[in-house]
Amino acid sequence: MPAPTLPSDTANVLGWSLGLRAHSPADLIDRVETGFSMAALARVRRHAGLDEREAAEIMGTSVRTLARRRKTGRLEAEESDRLYRIARLFERAVEVFGGDAVAADEARLWLRMPQWGLGDETPLAYARTETGAREVEALLNRIDYGVLS
Repeated sequence: MPAPTLPSDTANVLGWSLGLRAHSPADLIDRVETGFSMAALARVRRHAGLDEREAAEIMGTSVRTLARRRKTGRLEAEESDRLYRIARLFERAVEVFGGDAVAADEARLWLRMPQWGLGDETPLAYARTETGAREVEALLNRIDYGVLS
């Protein structure tokens, strides 16, 4: 399956990989509390190159639970918050690696590669918790600013 195309204004839109196009944190918070649609999950999976099992694991849920959510069409608020965590890391990685389709490919690869700055764990493994996700963001910031990581 070919990688999805990136919107031209990725740097200015929160949650673009979810298809949200939120322009303020308040808008994003409201959408998280309402619960993302299953289409948002599908978009992130497509953008970040995650299969259903990987997405469920990082979101702290099961494939069966996601199947039940498909029937209602919506994720719960906590699940949406965890999904946004994945989207946020993917979007930041794309930004750090150049903000284009090539950068998106590099971001997908980087998220799955063990990183010295994370104790040789993968960023996706770290992203299972918010604390771990913040460490991944810190590593991406160091990479962005040229600090040995």
